[in-house]
Amino acid sequence: MTLQLNQQSVPGQDIKVTIKLPFGDSDLSGQSSSTTSAETGTKAKELSVSLIVPFENKEWLTAIDILAEAQDKTTGARTVYRVGHDAANAIKFYEAKFSGELTIRELEDTQGWQVGFMMKEHLSVPERKSQREPIKPAKQQGGGGDVVLDKKITDNPDIPPNTELSAVEKILSMANNAFGSVIGNDTEEGATSET
Repeated sequence: MTLQLNQQSVPGQDIKVTIKLPFGDSDLSGQSSSTTSAETGTKAKELSVSLIVPFENKEWLTAIDILAEAQDKTTGARTVYRVGHDAANAIKFYEAKFSGELTIRELEDTQGWQVGFMMKEHLSVPERKSQREPIKPAKQQGGGGDVVLDKKITDNPDIPPNTELSAVEKILSMANNAFGSVIGNDTEEGATSET
């Protein structure tokens, strides 16, 4: 099985690829023996590569190092590669960049170097989907039903903009505005008659 990055084959022998799909969750059991956990989403996939470079092919090490250290000329960030691997593409792992470390360990018995590196997914499918979806404003829960909004309710400074009130809240708001204007007029009249 070969591994390609931007349609360039990664040189090496005995290439082994491991793909991890981490699921985020937090333990909610506290001090109890409960198995309850809070799901915190699907995290970026990780592709770990292990391969052997024979001593006589040290230019392969140079090629792998160039791939690992490559940077975008405009941003200075590590290069994002298009991943060409059957298993990766089968689980929609299309783009990745080098992450963690590149390790090169000498092997005496096989007369070569054991090379290992990890790549982390860039712009996963769930991440792209969430970027396309508009953020919906929060909706307050209520009893439902169609109620015609009074101008006083929609212009009330105590109610945040774009807030949908339930039918009960709308009636209470209208009553509050009606009583407030009556009580407000009485206190104003009392204040002017005392002077």
